[in-house]
Amino acid sequence: MTAIAGEHRTLAVERTADGFVVLSFLVPDHRHNVITPRVVEELSAVLDELAAAGPPGVVLRSARPGSFFAGADLGRLAEIRGLGEAAIIEACDRGRGLFARLAESFPTAAVIDGACLGGGLELALACDLRIATPEPHTQLGLPEVKLGLLPGWGGTVRLPRLIGVGPAIELAASGESVDAALAVRLGLVDACVPAEMAVESARRLLAARTADGAVARRRAVMAAPVAIDPAERDFLESTTAAVILGRTGGHYPAPPAILQTILAGASVDAAAAARIESQTFARLAATPVAGNLLRVFTIGDRNRRDSGIGDAAAAASAPVVSKPTVVGAGIMGSGIAARHLRSGFPLMLVDIDPAALVAAVPTIVDEAAWDRGSGRADPAVALGHAARLRSATTLAAIAGADLVIESVTERPDVKQRVLAEIEQVAGPEAVIATNTSTNPVGRLAAGLTDPSRFCGMHFFNPVRRMMLVEVVRGPATSDRTVAAVVAHAKRLGKVPVVVNDSPGFLVNRILMPYLHEAGELLREGVPAGRIDRVARGFGMPLGPIELYDMVGLDTAFYAGLVLSAAFGDRIEASPVIPALVKAGRLGRKSGAGFYRHSEAGQHARVVAADEKAAEIIARYAHPPRESSDRTIVDRLFLPMLLEALRVLDERLVRDAADVDLGVIHALGFPAFRGGLLAWGDSLGAAEVIRRLEPLADLGPRMRPVDRLLAHAASGRPFTE
Repeated sequence: MTAIAGEHRTLAVERTADGFVVLSFLVPDHRHNVITPRVVEELSAVLDELAAAGPPGVVLRSARPGSFFAGADLGRLAEIRGLGEAAIIEACDRGRGLFARLAESFPTAAVIDGACLGGGLELALACDLRIATPEPHTQLGLPEVKLGLLPGWGGTVRLPRLIGVGPAIELAASGESVDAALAVRLGLVDACVPAEMAVESARRLLAARTADGAVARRRAVMAAPVAIDPAERDFLESTTAAVILGRTGGHYPAPPAILQTILAGASVDAAAAARIESQTFARLAATPVAGNLLRVFTIGDRNRRDSGIGDAAAAASAPVVSKPTVVGAGIMGSGIAARHLRSGFPLMLVDIDPAALVAAVPTIVDEAAWDRGSGRADPAVALGHAARLRSATTLAAIAGADLVIESVTERPDVKQRVLAEIEQVAGPEAVIATNTSTNPVGRLAAGLTDPSRFCGMHFFNPVRRMMLVEVVRGPATSDRTVAAVVAHAKRLGKVPVVVNDSPGFLVNRILMPYLHEAGELLREGVPAGRIDRVARGFGMPLGPIELYDMVGLDTAFYAGLVLSAAFGDRIEASPVIPALVKAGRLGRKSGAGFYRHSEAGQHARVVAADEKAAEIIARYAHPPRESSDRTIVDRLFLPMLLEALRVLDERLVRDAADVDLGVIHALGFPAFRGGLLAWGDSLGAAEVIRRLEPLADLGPRMRPVDRLLAHAASGRPFTE
């Protein structure tokens, strides 16, 4: 190859012996290639140069391993949201016009190796052909819906013309990615070729498809309306709309907008479809949901880049875990073990009970090999995981570990004894972590010789689905320990938030007022089903009464004791929970709690509210109060907001972003609201105070805290 003259900082331009041009993108100052204004400017300039030369074909590729283009620069996206509708439409038209130059000039092919998402896929779609590599890191998708938007540079125009209207709606409205093999089956890419052969294969295929007229025929299809039977269209619209409503609960405007935009755009030519796309993008960009989802993505991206400590040198010198061990083969220990296997780690699992190991190992291997697409464990993958899982019944097996995660019963005396034994056996450099939801880390560290290498590593149940890990810094925990555990949690695919030691840490501290208030509403005669319905209507995945039954009333009882002892002035221990536990009603695990369930166990479903539970609740009845749906929302969520403000005052976490990230990933707080504190901002501090006024007689849990009053006086948002 020979280089074409010209200085291009984000892309290199080379010409092959037969005149083909290869454009190689490498965007500086980013972990992945992203479409920045500089990329747009340079690509436009190169296309101007090539227009005069008229090459027989152009191949686009990435010079950054594992990343074709991961989408648009989100900093620029945040700026665009601040523009008026006309300016946003103009920005969409300008970007789409640049890509159209690829689609309308010389034959083009995109070589996709790595992430090809959002605007990156729209760039690839503008090319005549797409060649993908079979590597696991090659993923194609349009995730704009997760930011409350739709593709704005031709994605809704070109995708249905390439793969069909139904598959295009599913891909764009779900925001999910597909690998290269599935992309070939969908018709999204034309071939799947090893990376070392991809550029040459793209060049040869492009030459052949140009010569036989296939490129010209595809261009004609991409410009015309999509042929779809009216009855098929009506069926697709009605069924897909129902599916979207079921997925989103009507809270997210982007998925139905994508459905309507693709259907409307399919019935007209590509130029008219492009205008529809721009107008819809501009409308969605102005919605509060888009702003909230963009904020959630931004704070998540900050978390992905963050070491968990402020000391860069300590973070850089923290040990990298390669030999983890889990002590305890119960539900949580098994889930943590499975997550390690699924993330590619060899693992030692220790439990003094041989029967517990025998029961746990097959479950761990199956969970690690679970395939979401087939809905079952992949046998071949399971074999590979089984080969990397070892088990033992003595702590001597942990001697070579560099991270030991203790996950035995929540009894503090048992944990202290086991941790002391772990410290005696583990090497002096090994990090020791406890998976605990309630026990103060400082108390558990009391029996350790070197508490600096000890911290909390609180996973949430079920480990496979719950993203958050609370990394709990005890009074003596070192920065080195925190940084090592934060980095390891990220390698497990989790979202770690560093929390200072305190009863309940972050998530349970904020969750308990929600659960407690639901119990008080029950005592006032509000039906469980109504409380849960209102909470789900707010956007929660489960109502608080459903959550009680899922977590287990015995677990909630013990957690409640810890929090009531610490914060009893506002989180009083409810007599209802111990009464239900005493009656053997533990929730889903026993087949009955507040609700009756179809069976005992994790796969049980709610059958109905139960009369026996109602009889127990009635023993502790309060006088009824006004209980409109709005009042129920206020009573469930305002105490959570007040507790979050106390958490910030006490500096349990760094800032509001950590609070919102925690409640979204651990409690399922609705992302479309931006998080708990962002929801508070949507009301405004003055409105929060106004809503608390009629609830003040309920006690300290409903009275404004000083931080709330300060925000009301200054007008400063909670999320600053």
